[in-house]
Amino acid sequence: MLEPPLGELAVDRLVGILLLFIDEQGRVQRVDAEEPTLPSTFEQAAREAFMAAEFSPGEVDGRAVKSRLRVEVVFDNTSLAMR
Repeated sequence: MLEPPLGELAVDRLVGILLLFIDEQGRVQRVDAEEPTLPSTFEQAAREAFMAAEFSPGEVDGRAVKSRLRVEVVFDNTSLAMR
């Protein structure tokens, strides 16, 4: 779960696609927006959350390798009754 930026709420539902570039140790080295569909403050909140995350590195033939992960990010402020 990602928290919205401090002091802001998603109007309803905001969706964006981010590309995470992960090194051989499982650390996120870079985060790019596939398309700039999120407001900049929400995109920055998602970037910061993923930059702080750790992943298992990718593997090829049992050897750790760099990898790229495509993730959908959703900030959803719709009521449960509307979902």
